Amino acid sequence: MFLICHSFQMVCRHLGLAEVTRRQSTSFGVMPIHRMGDGYAEFVFHGLPEPFYAVDSRDYQVTQVDEAKMRELGAHALCLEKERPHIPLERAVMAIRFSPEVFGTQFHPEADSRGMLRYYLMDDKRKWVIETHGEAKYFEMIDRLDDPDKIMLTEAVIIPSFLHHAAEQLQGVMVA
Repeated sequence: MFLICHSFQMVCRHLGLAEVTRRQSTSFGVMPIHRMGDGYAEFVFHGLPEPFYAVDSRDYQVTQVDEAKMRELGAHALCLEKERPHIPLERAVMAIRFSPEVFGTQFHPEADSRGMLRYYLMDDKRKWVIETHGEAKYFEMIDRLDDPDKIMLTEAVIIPSFLHHAAEQLQGVMVA
């Protein structure tokens, strides 16, 4: 099972692994994601740089991980949101390996960079982003959506790696 964004938050809350709280402001754009600890060995991230980039769009966040509960369930926090040294707030957890069969992300690894680029180049969407998040954020997002080493790479690596591994496990043989 692959959990994305809201389902990731709900499973964290349901299992009591962390707090799910409203952010002070919406996280929106193409953001750097930083691996930590077990995240460096996590197979779904193989082939991605450090940091890697992903689409982030959320008003809520997963923080205050209960380390004892994580150990009890065999879960591992793998990534944190972008570093913000000027903001004295805990960084949100962006990915957890819940079990060998269950993986989740706070970000959107399924994001289609080409489709999003077409969408945000539309006049009304461009205007909304600039009015809501500023011109600098808009142009940063457009540049990152068009960069083959950012969203395109994340989309090509994470979910395909997860599915390939799942197919191998179900078949009990290597899948070509």
